[in-house]
Amino acid sequence: MPLRRLVLVLPLLAAACAGRDNPPPAPLALRLGTALEAADPAADAVILRMDGFERLARREDAAIAFAAGPARGRAAAPPAAPGAAAEAAGQVLMPAFTALGDYAHGLAQLAAGDPVSPRTGPAGAQLARAAEEGLGAVQAASGTVVPAPVRSAGLAGIAALSDLPDRMAGAAVPAMLAEAAPHVAAVAGLLRTVIGAQPGQGTRGAIRARREGLDALHDRFLGAVAADRRLGPGERYAIWRSVAELREGDPAPGSFTALVEMLDRLEAAHAALLAGGPGAEPAVAGFEAAVARLAALAEAGRRG
Repeated sequence: MPLRRLVLVLPLLAAACAGRDNPPPAPLALRLGTALEAADPAADAVILRMDGFERLARREDAAIAFAAGPARGRAAAPPAAPGAAAEAAGQVLMPAFTALGDYAHGLAQLAAGDPVSPRTGPAGAQLARAAEEGLGAVQAASGTVVPAPVRSAGLAGIAALSDLPDRMAGAAVPAMLAEAAPHVAAVAGLLRTVIGAQPGQGTRGAIRARREGLDALHDRFLGAVAADRRLGPGERYAIWRSVAELREGDPAPGSFTALVEMLDRLEAAHAALLAGGPGAEPAVAGFEAAVARLAALAEAGRRG
């Protein structure tokens, strides 16, 4: 289903079950699985958008260094840029969300009463190996070190979640939820560490520093342009406007915040659904809303 339709459909799914004190687990599990499937492409799109920002920042480094030129007393080569933090994070997040999507697809089919179709993508062990390699890239790019217990549990969770629908194709919904619960929590913990639980941590801390560095570089460049009397008003205006347009095209600073919020809501919704009771429906609705916000950010990136 296209992301734009999902942005509209997910709140409607939440409203359809509103008002029930204790809805049965299968409809709520179907909603959870549907929303989690939608989170996979939305998360991929947000990561690609942030990677595009980092690539733009490196081009800006080179362009401004060239514009300044050695004749102005500066080196022609751009300063060394930080590693590609978003690209490295994507090497962990993408296989992890593929595994979550595999689980979500199986859960939704089971909850709908349909046969669970065999998975056609990479095996869980392959996804876990890809994520493990990505963790090395994350450490090199942003300096983020994932503690060994979080690392081992998260990687095991990726493998287990991807393979779970094949192993439990004939199980009841509560049994699949119970089997998946520790793995969902472990994968969410791994991804939160890679992204950064707080704004200054992990990958989003590296992206934030990159954004602040680019803003400072632009400010110095615009200051030099304003002081250069060889340029006319029209030239200074064009340069200022081009920098302003670049800043307006910056990926939403809340992109990684939306990812962390979605992971938090996933973990809470999954636990509430497994526990049952009146808290399950609002928890699932909160997760659906978080996925819808993430999907809206992905759509905004495509329109840009």
